[in-house]
Amino acid sequence: MRRMLIVDDEPLILDGLYAYFQKAEINELEIIKVYSAVEAVEWLNTVRIDIVLSDICMPGMDGMALIQEIMDRWPRCKIILLTGHNEFDYAHQAIRNPCVVDYLLKTEGMSQIRKAVERALQQISEENDFRHQTGWFRNKLPRALPQLHRQLLMDTIQRDENLDPISLQDEFDAIQLPFTSSDLVLPVVIRVEEWNNYDTSSDRSLIRYAAANIAEEYLQDKARVKAVDLDHQVIACFVQSENSAYHHTVEDGWIRTIRFVHGTLETVQQSVASCLNISASIMVSEQPVEWSKLNQVITRLRLSGLEGPGQGMEKLLRVDVQNGSSHTPLFMNKVAVAALHLEQIKQRLTTRDKDWSESFRKWTETASEGLEDPFFRMRIYSAASSCLLEVLQELGLYESALKDIDLSKILHYNVQTRWTEIVSFFQSAFEWIASKRSDSRITDQSQILIAIHTYIKNHLEDDLSLTRIAQEVSLNPSYLSRWYKRITGKGISDYIYDKRVERSKELLLGSTLKMHEISSKVGFSDQHYFYRFFKKAIGCTPQEYRDQKN
Repeated sequence: MRRMLIVDDEPLILDGLYAYFQKAEINELEIIKVYSAVEAVEWLNTVRIDIVLSDICMPGMDGMALIQEIMDRWPRCKIILLTGHNEFDYAHQAIRNPCVVDYLLKTEGMSQIRKAVERALQQISEENDFRHQTGWFRNKLPRALPQLHRQLLMDTIQRDENLDPISLQDEFDAIQLPFTSSDLVLPVVIRVEEWNNYDTSSDRSLIRYAAANIAEEYLQDKARVKAVDLDHQVIACFVQSENSAYHHTVEDGWIRTIRFVHGTLETVQQSVASCLNISASIMVSEQPVEWSKLNQVITRLRLSGLEGPGQGMEKLLRVDVQNGSSHTPLFMNKVAVAALHLEQIKQRLTTRDKDWSESFRKWTETASEGLEDPFFRMRIYSAASSCLLEVLQELGLYESALKDIDLSKILHYNVQTRWTEIVSFFQSAFEWIASKRSDSRITDQSQILIAIHTYIKNHLEDDLSLTRIAQEVSLNPSYLSRWYKRITGKGISDYIYDKRVERSKELLLGSTLKMHEISSKVGFSDQHYFYRFFKKAIGCTPQEYRDQKN
């Protein structure tokens, strides 16, 4: 969003310019008007101003002095100067300033002024394009790409079945990920089993980065691949079949790719061991899957590494993810499996996924099979309690939960507490969260809407710029404009317009105020502008309306 400040000490001219640009509805341009350079400086001290359209000859501080104030605060601001006289000295000084876009006579008309404003907007866009696309992208984006890749892929996993392939492809392209959202993807999970001499978190982070690079280096010979950290111990690789002229069909391409990946992972595992001096297990899907299925498939791959004998050894597993049969992990690994299910519960509750209950069922099944061990029981209770408190904090529901849920029970659970009581408590708590997470958002939106409407109704005679209203509710002005239109179906300016018409009618019929007093109370410093506004809205002048009703 851009912001234009119009400055003129003549109300008739200022109101005319303001009304013209409001009607022009130039996309993403907010208009603010002030009646003196001193008021303009107050705005310059408050928010960023992109364009200043200012008279030159004003009492107190003229337009040339205002230019310096603008430059001191917003050096990228574009300035358009207006004057009623062809003054050569002013024009000469103004043209020498690089921020001055144009110097216009007021007699040149609105169309010329609008062209100057559009030219200023174009210059701002070109400068931003140059700075960001050529400078920033060339110098800084390559260094930021690994983190951006990880963040997007992690987000993609969490979005689960709510993925929009078109939007996802736009996101891939924006940060140069070599994937196609409409194609299948083959997931690979690498889990570090033994760190050996790498004790610090920084050392281990570096080793995970190196292991991911080794996997990419080998697999990119015949596939498109990206590897990222899932957590402090696990790396996920995402593989897609390369687009090759040698592949007669998509199926043929995937057959070759899967054969290549499965065969190469042994070399990856050996290289990780010999080059980095760590041992790692690798679990790979036997089939490519849709991007929307990644969450459950990666969970399945991680669980498969905890199944069967050989824990801590360098496993190399191919997992049939299309086989829906569940596997019961060894007793010694149940804590890790239960922790995975709890992590899924947390993820689905915080992302408003309705399927959290399925993860809860899996957690109860896994946990119930090891309850005869008192230490196992305490670890299960502790992990579930931590999960619950973290979800409450992330969703901002902690204070409400203290009133509605007896959280103190968590402090008294011990090995003697019945498992059914534990399950009932956590199920009720998670159900409460699921019901409140949407309600809280709706309540927040309702409160913001009420605050906006109340402020507008109470300040019709004051500044009702989008910036000022946004400050009142602590939102970004551009976001507020889009959000309000999405929620109500119309713009904030439409609501202000309606309230000014409504208030004008009330004052015309319910008071003996004079026209200039009514004009001022509904936000018009110029009575003639108020007349035009009212006639356009109602079809008659304010006085005619009052006379007809009386």
